[in-house]
Amino acid sequence: MKATFYNAIDYVQYLEGKLKLDDVRKAEVEALIDTRATFPALPREIITGLALPSLGEHLAETAEGAGRVELAANVIIRIEDRIAQSPIIIRPRGTTPLIGVVALEQMGYKVDPVTGKLIKGLPLML
Repeated sequence: MKATFYNAIDYVQYLEGKLKLDDVRKAEVEALIDTRATFPALPREIITGLALPSLGEHLAETAEGAGRVELAANVIIRIEDRIAQSPIIIRPRGTTPLIGVVALEQMGYKVDPVTGKLIKGLPLML
């Protein structure tokens, strides 16, 4: 799935008219939709390119069991015409970008269990 990740501080400055959208730090990537993941995750080299500060390591349940993950500050994620914001898990260099259920629900996407394709619905607003 093609997704664009924006530095959230830059993006807010764009919304305020202080930056042009072309000046917002961003990364356009092919990401894997992972419905078992809570938060999105990007490899360290993309985090560095987006200039996202680390929020430190935190205990978390991962695919390998209980462990520690490093989080980075919020990003704005765009898929097609929808956006979400989320903290991001920092993955090792060269790994596949992931999008978890929190961002998908914020954007109103569901995954069709038969086709595996995204279906647009209403965004989750709690």
